[in-house]
Amino acid sequence: MKNILLLLGFFTLFSCTSDNEVWNNTDIDPKTRGLAEFSNYYFEHYNNEDTFRFDFLGKIIGNLPYIVSYNTDSTAEEGYNDVSFELVSKPEWVDSVINATVYKKIRIAMPLLKNNNSVNERIGRIVLRQKESDKILSFNIVQSGTENRVVISVREFSKNHPVFTATTIYPVKKEITCRIPYEAYNDGGKYDGNASITIPKGETKGTYEMDYNGSPLVYYHGDIKGYKLYEGTITGDDIYNYSFVRYW
Repeated sequence: MKNILLLLGFFTLFSCTSDNEVWNNTDIDPKTRGLAEFSNYYFEHYNNEDTFRFDFLGKIIGNLPYIVSYNTDSTAEEGYNDVSFELVSKPEWVDSVINATVYKKIRIAMPLLKNNNSVNERIGRIVLRQKESDKILSFNIVQSGTENRVVISVREFSKNHPVFTATTIYPVKKEITCRIPYEAYNDGGKYDGNASITIPKGETKGTYEMDYNGSPLVYYHGDIKGYKLYEGTITGDDIYNYSFVRYW
């Protein structure tokens, strides 16, 4: 009799276990059911862009990181609600991430980067979490290494004898020539010229000298009082920007 009762108990337990398997047959596990509750939430990249580039100073190159973030709501006036998001993680060389609405359903997640003082580029990832739905979205950021830059300066080491100097941060990969328009002036007038400065391959410095002591400008009107430098051209290497240091 005891054996019969045990068998009946076994079959009863087996029968209950089989009934519970209906949960799996729905193809919805607890995690999926949780996500289904937020199927009306949208959190995605605008134009499907998920990688953004920055120069070594932190200035973005190309499009801005726009994020589509909203939910559909039949009770809302426009049929949807804008939904904000929060920062989950960022590289340590990102100071912060600006989160602001720029248009209907669209927000911006703008990283503010520190200067990259290395010659090597660095790559990182920004991870965001949409509020209310807890959906996760991430995008890559690439910051280029420090670019070579040339500084143009002019100063007099003796009266009316200016020396124009071009100095780069790193040795140039090949010889470069800087052609810098300038103006030398005093109370009687001015002289327009061009300083042609060459930096040899592998070097960081080049100079160009002028002597105005025998010029009519100095002979008739006295010593040169100052020099004005203007934007010129740089050829021979991948240097596209420079700054001036003026000495009066």
